[in-house]
Amino acid sequence: MDWIKKNLLFVVGLAVSVVLLIGAVVFLIQASDAKEQAGALLQEKNQQLDALVKREVYPNRANVEAAKAEQKRVSTFISTARASFGAFETATSLDNASFKSLLESTIATLERQAGQSGVKLPGDKFSFTFGEQRKQLQLPSNTLAPLARQLSDVEHLCQILFSAKVHSVLGLKRSSVGTNETFGNPDVLSKKTTTNSVVGAAIFPYEVTFQCFSSELSDVIDGLRLAGDFYLLKTINIEPAGAADPSASANATATAGSIAGPGGMDPALASRYGLGGRYGGRYGGGAVQPAPAPAVAPTKPNEPVLDEKPLKVTMGVEVIKLAAKSDGKKQKAE
Repeated sequence: MDWIKKNLLFVVGLAVSVVLLIGAVVFLIQASDAKEQAGALLQEKNQQLDALVKREVYPNRANVEAAKAEQKRVSTFISTARASFGAFETATSLDNASFKSLLESTIATLERQAGQSGVKLPGDKFSFTFGEQRKQLQLPSNTLAPLARQLSDVEHLCQILFSAKVHSVLGLKRSSVGTNETFGNPDVLSKKTTTNSVVGAAIFPYEVTFQCFSSELSDVIDGLRLAGDFYLLKTINIEPAGAADPSASANATATAGSIAGPGGMDPALASRYGLGGRYGGRYGGGAVQPAPAPAVAPTKPNEPVLDEKPLKVTMGVEVIKLAAKSDGKKQKAE
């Protein structure tokens, strides 16, 4: 023990050396095992590579037949899916005069249908996004067919709204056609009409804003689902409707003025302070009695009371149509 105490540093260093030597032996053994595993894996991969290189040349008859069967199955699926989409019609003989006639007759029809359905339109001369076209005397010939297609889409969208009997149509927007319609136009969207040249599908974006109740909104969505064309509801924004109709406020003000007492004093206020007879005697008439408040039907305990508020709905809708095939080639949307 005295020798260990005298050579303590030497003993500690010897112990550390033994521990390090044992660790080095263990690491060497583990590295040797890892090397053997990596060698076995490399040999396995080499065998797989040799099998791929020496196998029969691809493609073979079985693979070709399988590819033909898959191609036929995909073609059948595409044909079945195309039946869900409508085809847009391309007007062959359309000039400025015929388009103007079509535009005015369509707008007149929509105005008449709106009146029959009790749907309010914004303003006295709502043009259904075709205000600029009604003002222009001559339109570029290459824009007549796209405008006619959009006119047909707007007509169908409005008919869906009229069938649902929404309270009012607040606005319509469509994609621009040609260079005469800028994005600053309130009737024009920033989105453009897009075309998928592979399948010949054209996507026409629209935005419609209207005021309704929840039941009418449900009818509008159901109308889009059951329509002949394929409508894709991209966005929907629902918020409480704004202030009441200004004309209603004016009528309310006029009614209040008609029952006001002389000098602009409210009849109830004059009667409260004993001035009803005084004003009545001076102006030759008695005090006007305020109309009684309508009676409220009593409700049972815990009975829910429905007090639904009108909604302002803004829908972003895309109409997807397929171009009809002609002479073995697919037409492209303009």
